[in-house]
Amino acid sequence: MNDILRAITPDGLIGFDEFGQLQAKKVEAKCTTSWIIWDVCEKICVICNHGWEINHKSMKDQHFWHDREELVHESCYKRYLTLREWQTIYNAVCNCHLAFPQGLKEAKNQYGAAWNLPWYEFTWKDAPTFTILIGSRKRVFHLEIKAGPGYPGIPDLNYKMAEECFSNEDVTKDFGPASVWVHAWTEEKLQDYLKKFVRILGLEKPVEKVAE
Repeated sequence: MNDILRAITPDGLIGFDEFGQLQAKKVEAKCTTSWIIWDVCEKICVICNHGWEINHKSMKDQHFWHDREELVHESCYKRYLTLREWQTIYNAVCNCHLAFPQGLKEAKNQYGAAWNLPWYEFTWKDAPTFTILIGSRKRVFHLEIKAGPGYPGIPDLNYKMAEECFSNEDVTKDFGPASVWVHAWTEEKLQDYLKKFVRILGLEKPVEKVAE
């Protein structure tokens, strides 16, 4: 990587090289790394409607949003992804039409990946011995039935019904005494699999017959 010839930040870690490319540098104990960044000095983030400050921390906080072909703050984009995913999961849970009084609780991401978005868990009011865990894992949603708070395991889970419910689903899945989990590839499948969980836990409401 070329040296910075014209620094734009007081610490000299952001600046232009001999080819007019804007570089960022990171100095550690025994090495210095550098990379090309976008010149965002006069840009506005479309998410927060604010620009970038001319300092190392702010100038590095950038991401190219391909869908919109816009430069945004990386921190803003992660918040956007987090809120969007929370809304997707919340809507899917609400569409099961069962009470979950404590709402969605943020849980540790069990996978990681680039954005490391939070996972969520909740407990249906009528199934307190079970907790449902949902989170994104690369291109899929991970859905899991596990023991509720204070319960050591899920021995009373209907594993046979779980296997039957997902027998035609060609996805990664596992059914065992510690948990039942499955991967959903779309938001539609996320909703469908949650409704299968409702059935597995015996929470499915009988269809009322309409009097003729």
